[in-house]
Amino acid sequence: MSTALQRRTPGALTTATPQPKELNAETVTAIATGFLKRIGHKGGLKPKRVSLEEEVYTVEVEMKKFTALVRINRETHEIKEYEIQPKGEETSYLSVSLKTVIIILGISVAVHFALYFAFKILGL
Repeated sequence: MSTALQRRTPGALTTATPQPKELNAETVTAIATGFLKRIGHKGGLKPKRVSLEEEVYTVEVEMKKFTALVRINRETHEIKEYEIQPKGEETSYLSVSLKTVIIILGISVAVHFALYFAFKILGL
């Protein structure tokens, strides 16, 4: 009969489960942007903010027309939830289009000439 020899190798002991790397803002941002690219938001991803609250990292990423919030668990490195919202339109102090200005100017000129000729005919 044959006997199997088990050879023990001296050296470092390894565990069955590898220890996950510690997360930081850079790796969390990479995870979040990679996730957003995989779900279809390929261009124009601009990471805006990363915060850690309790055991969850929150990454805020700006896109062209949307803002994404991705929450990642600190221990398991899993994406717990994400939210994509339309950007709030930033209104300027005076939001008047050029077309509106031209229309108002045209109406003002027409009223001015109408009143001028009406007073001229009446002799006032």
